[in-house]
Amino acid sequence: MDFAVNTALWVLGKALAPVTDGLLESWAASAGLGPNINALKTQLLYAQGMLDNAQGRDIRSPALKELLHNLRELAYGADDVLDKLDYFRIKDALDGTYHAANADDKGYIDGLVLNARHTVRAAANKLKPSCLSEAGRADPDSQEDGVKQRCLSLLRSRGAREISASPSSPTNHGVQEADGGSTPKVVSWARSTERTIGKHFPCYSFPSVQEDDADSDMLETSNMARCGRRSLCGTWPSKAPQRNHAVQTQTQNFDRVEISTKMVEIVEQLKPLCAMVSTILSLELLGSRRNPTQEIAMNRPKTTPNIIEPELYGRNALKKNIIDGITLTGGKYCTNELTVVPLVGPGGIGKTTLTRHIYRELVSSFQVSAWICVSLDFNADRLVQEIVKKIPKVDGEKDNASNQELIEQRLKSKRLLLVLDDVWTYHEDEWKKLLAHLRYNGGEKGHVVIVTTRIPKVASMVTTTNSSIDVERLGDEDIMAFFEVCVFGDQKPWENHTELRDVGKKIVENLKGFPLAAKTVGRLLRNQLTLDHWTRVAESKEWELQTSDNDIMPALKLSYDYLPFHLQQCFSNCALFPEDYEFGSMELVHFWIGLDIVHSRDQVKRTEDVALYYLDELVNHGFFKRNETENGPHYVIHDLLHDLAVKISSYECLSICSSNVRSIQIPASVRHMSIIVDNTDVMDLRSFEDYKSHLSALGKRLKVQNLRTLMLFGEYHGSFAKTLGGLFKEARALRSILLSGASYSVDDVLLNFSELVHLRYLRIKSVLNENICLPNALFRSYHLEFIDLENWFGSFGSTSQMSKLIKLRHFLVPKNKAEVHSSIFEVGKLEFLQELRRFEVGKEAKGFELSQLGELSELGGSLGIYNLEKVQKEDEANVLKLIHKNNLHKLTLGWANSPLNRQAKHEDNVLESLVPHKNLQDLCIEGHRGSKCPSWLGRDLSVENLESLSLRDVSWNKLPPLGDMWFVDDLGVECQGLSSTLSFQCLKTLQLVKIPGLKKWVGNGTCHLFSHLEVIGIEDCPELVELPFSHPTYYQAKQEENMIWFPKLRDLKIIGCRKLSSLPPIPWTPPCSAWIRDVGCEFEKLSYSRNRKKELSLEIKGKGGQNGMLWNVLNFHNLADLKELYMESCPPIPLILLQRLKSLKILRITGMSTVLLLLEGESHRIGCPLLVEYITITKCDANGEELTQQLSYFPKLTGLFIRECKKITGLGVVEHQPTVVAAIPALSPPSSTNKFEHAQDGHNQQQQTRVEDEIESATQGLLLLPPQLQDLRVFLCRAALTLQFTGQRQCKRWVPKPLLPPLVGYR
Repeated sequence: MDFAVNTALWVLGKALAPVTDGLLESWAASAGLGPNINALKTQLLYAQGMLDNAQGRDIRSPALKELLHNLRELAYGADDVLDKLDYFRIKDALDGTYHAANADDKGYIDGLVLNARHTVRAAANKLKPSCLSEAGRADPDSQEDGVKQRCLSLLRSRGAREISASPSSPTNHGVQEADGGSTPKVVSWARSTERTIGKHFPCYSFPSVQEDDADSDMLETSNMARCGRRSLCGTWPSKAPQRNHAVQTQTQNFDRVEISTKMVEIVEQLKPLCAMVSTILSLELLGSRRNPTQEIAMNRPKTTPNIIEPELYGRNALKKNIIDGITLTGGKYCTNELTVVPLVGPGGIGKTTLTRHIYRELVSSFQVSAWICVSLDFNADRLVQEIVKKIPKVDGEKDNASNQELIEQRLKSKRLLLVLDDVWTYHEDEWKKLLAHLRYNGGEKGHVVIVTTRIPKVASMVTTTNSSIDVERLGDEDIMAFFEVCVFGDQKPWENHTELRDVGKKIVENLKGFPLAAKTVGRLLRNQLTLDHWTRVAESKEWELQTSDNDIMPALKLSYDYLPFHLQQCFSNCALFPEDYEFGSMELVHFWIGLDIVHSRDQVKRTEDVALYYLDELVNHGFFKRNETENGPHYVIHDLLHDLAVKISSYECLSICSSNVRSIQIPASVRHMSIIVDNTDVMDLRSFEDYKSHLSALGKRLKVQNLRTLMLFGEYHGSFAKTLGGLFKEARALRSILLSGASYSVDDVLLNFSELVHLRYLRIKSVLNENICLPNALFRSYHLEFIDLENWFGSFGSTSQMSKLIKLRHFLVPKNKAEVHSSIFEVGKLEFLQELRRFEVGKEAKGFELSQLGELSELGGSLGIYNLEKVQKEDEANVLKLIHKNNLHKLTLGWANSPLNRQAKHEDNVLESLVPHKNLQDLCIEGHRGSKCPSWLGRDLSVENLESLSLRDVSWNKLPPLGDMWFVDDLGVECQGLSSTLSFQCLKTLQLVKIPGLKKWVGNGTCHLFSHLEVIGIEDCPELVELPFSHPTYYQAKQEENMIWFPKLRDLKIIGCRKLSSLPPIPWTPPCSAWIRDVGCEFEKLSYSRNRKKELSLEIKGKGGQNGMLWNVLNFHNLADLKELYMESCPPIPLILLQRLKSLKILRITGMSTVLLLLEGESHRIGCPLLVEYITITKCDANGEELTQQLSYFPKLTGLFIRECKKITGLGVVEHQPTVVAAIPALSPPSSTNKFEHAQDGHNQQQQTRVEDEIESATQGLLLLPPQLQDLRVFLCRAALTLQFTGQRQCKRWVPKPLLPPLVGYR
């Protein structure tokens, strides 16, 4: 019940949000809605205060729950009304219109006209259906005059009554003379009225300006009737002018009468409802004693060490590892100090069962053992008392001894095994207080405490081994075996019930490896072993409905109930996403803020920071699992926790897929909806038509007009665009929209997009189709806070009007579409914008001034400022206020290569003024034509916390403090760069590109930054001759010392430094990737990285020479894990070096000489054998004899690819079997033909001698293949080759046609 109270409070808070700052109230007061807003606000505040008192109390009344639901629905209605009113307030300010009458500023007549206009619009809304229905009952031409007169008559009568009922104004004396007289205003009002009400009729057409001028008395009915060519319900004589009108997106009109009526209705319903809720709450609270958290603690069952499940399924290996770690000398948990071993996993995963089995086997290894069920009541004093009770007494105990003294006496020289089961909370002081009693025992080995918890944060805090033990779900075989025991007991599974096996497998798949889920479903199935019953349970997931403490869903929900309400909201709304969906951190942050469930309560913390904290808390509580990937961390709701989210959120969240579209219950309270289209739903016409019809039928069961969230998933959901468009035609309350896999323009599905005045969050992931476009009305969604188009591959159109979205926080675009940001006109109006990846100074004459950025005080992501050469005055940079943007993470400052007359001193002064905040993490400066580094980046370093620094195409003669650097000026004179006592403390990435004067970067062991650098990129530095890790004079001597300088280096790039002849050893460390090209060495390029299979690969391209010094650049000691080596135009590689590549599996050789391997004396016969399995040889000058010898060093070779090796004239096989065969070229001269003797059976020594003789006798053109070869491919070697096998090997004889590239395939 506490959740119901919190939910109602949250909705009330949302409804009150628009009236908290007074802006809406002031605007509405001038619109004549002040009393209504005040009444609604007062009633909402009363309801909020009433429920505040009920928070945290145990309330059980079902009737109250229903009333709270009704209160929540009314609060949603109030939120819609006030939010819509706020939309029109913003629109009024942006458009410069005055929908609010202001007698002081505009005069009484203007107010009267405005009142009448709103009244007429309301009248038109009421008249429209009846007018249209009348017109539809007969031929339009014959009925036109009658319909027109009825509409006008009703309009005149209702409009006159409204005007006459308008309140008098104290300032109406002499109003006829004000502003030039009242008559023109009334005439103007009449014309405007005709337009206003005419818009609501499809038969209305706008009168021309000329006709307006000709009419002098629009109030006379006779004159209106005489105007035959234009009338409110009349038609144009010709339809052609209508067809030629430009199509415009419909705009929203402010209907004051409608909004006023809704507010009055809500207030009238709130008053009696709040009175009833207040009365019941008063009675309920009198008998309420505990809060829900206390209730959970009181009702938790106490666990014991008694084993309930005699056999442990799927955990034996884990159990053995833990027991060995505790009992074996040198084990991970066997130390002379206190050791805490935490086991963590979600409820129902089997932590307690595993611990019971571990406890039983460990008891004999400890002199004292104790099991305590902690639950939520983690109190050190209570736990110490229980420990004392469970430890046997010893002789000589003092009568008044404290617990501390008793424990010390009883555990002296004894080892304690203590299990703390089901720990929920962690209080550092309480935990230290508990451990203080167990710290020492006077023995050789310390005590062991095993802690079980479902909260990862608790496990990480209590462990003493810097790690916890994750109890994962059971594997498929283990969960099936346990399921069979739960269903069939001691009976043989499936005996006499084979028909149940298939449905049983489907049920087990849904259990996600949770043992407690298997026990729950086992109780449901074991008593009715019939196919009908099992099928019904499988389809309905009936086990999720069980409510016993020993069932799976209550066990999981217990963790959910323990969460604070704001975390409950964040987790439950994730039920809208597909199962096992991988969330990005910012994706979740934006989604939660878009739902308005995350707020910052202070000015220091951004809302995004609060949301990230919530995410961390959900990870710490075990509801999300964090997975590290190349693109950053991703988060997943695993297993049954997603099912839990679906269940607990079902009152407001609905997720539709083909499997549940017909059977799912749809409560009237549903506000958030997702539809998932799987590939199987469109695999055939029948499946498509079935799903389509079921989706169409949803409209009869779903209150679409109440939906606030709509999410569409599936790459083929666009196939149902027309159906979805019809289904959501009336969805006007949407706040959040996510379209994943969109293959259509948004307007095709959301036909009423222009009416979505409440929209906050829009995310579209589209297919690659430039013909699809964004909604025309996107930039009139004034409440929009998030536009996520990072995966949009359609047309962006123009973004010049985006500055109207004054609440926008994030506008995400693809990485290669940063120019979309640069087109925003007057971007300074977006004061809440968090990221602007590209801003071009002076892109247009107006709206692109540098001062625009000064208004963006909340920038917190990336900011790119380009075309800074257009800054005319130095003080313009001061207006930018970069130093105050403390949330900015990445900053790019760019000067373009323009033909403008650029002055170095001016550009120096501009850059000097662009001082960023000290929290900046990533800085890039490019194209600057000044002569020096700015002081804030140099001698007075203020951005010492930078993690990434990129300097591109700058003309400086001094760089930031990066060690000892030397430059050469235009005259060739060397000078030392900047020297400073300050240095970067956290720099991980350094890129130096196009620094023309940089000559030396000298090593300096005292430079602090070297120990942090992870990425170094140096490109196009034509004068560079030395790097700190490649000095030519002490290359070998200083290598080990240099390795200490850069211990974390993981990525090295050196390109276009042609004078740099000495390089660091590659790889610097085993995981350090490298990309080196166009340097002054013996090779053209070198690449060392991981391939698509995540395996280490090395590619080196030489210059065609035979200088073996090329191989000196490789650090073969760090290449032990290399899996693939590609050599092109390189000298022969020494075999002794190749033997160091112990993991090498693939060798690719291109354009090398007659020798592939360099054999130095007898050394090649010593060492590890080459384990290469696959070799490709392309454009090699070696003949068959030479290759035969080289391939004999690869005993594991199973695949060989040969291409364009012209000196190979024939193929043969070195056969260990009694028969040795050869392939002889069909067109070879007789002199090249060889005869091979057939070997006879004999000893192994005789076979080896025969093989060596065969190799020696091979002709130069004949390639003898290794006997273990399984895959042979030969391309473009000879015009024709014949391959024939006899004896025990069989292969088809195949001769290619002349002039065709031959392919010989041997398998």
